[in-house]
Amino acid sequence: MDQWVSMVNSYFYPYMIYHVSHERNVFPELGIPSDEKVVAHALPKIEVALQVTEQQLAHGKDYLLGAELTLADFYLLPCTYSFSFAPEAKAMYLRFHAFNAWRERMEALPAVKKLRASLPPRAPIEHAREWAISHRPKY
Repeated sequence: MDQWVSMVNSYFYPYMIYHVSHERNVFPELGIPSDEKVVAHALPKIEVALQVTEQQLAHGKDYLLGAELTLADFYLLPCTYSFSFAPEAKAMYLRFHAFNAWRERMEALPAVKKLRASLPPRAPIEHAREWAISHRPKY
């Protein structure tokens, strides 16, 4: 489980969220153009991360570590959810059948359904204007 949490911290979050989700979802909502170099740099790394996830789940495993739901599954879910709003995710996710089945199982969990139902409508994150200056990757 610790390995999966570490992978999310090292490979999923930085590239799915910090690189692509910010560039495709957050910044455009604020009128800030996407930096295509940042997105292009991240996509191959996300592809590899999804390939590893697919291999892990491909042998009939319901969850990342087997038949039992663990913290690792809940740790990965927010990244894959946020990334799913990017157009690149829509095309990329289609190729990973075991991963998609995992996402469907996760989204069907009562706790996840309850959380999604409680979320406010998506709106621009006003304080993210600073991120475009202070946190944006340079490529």
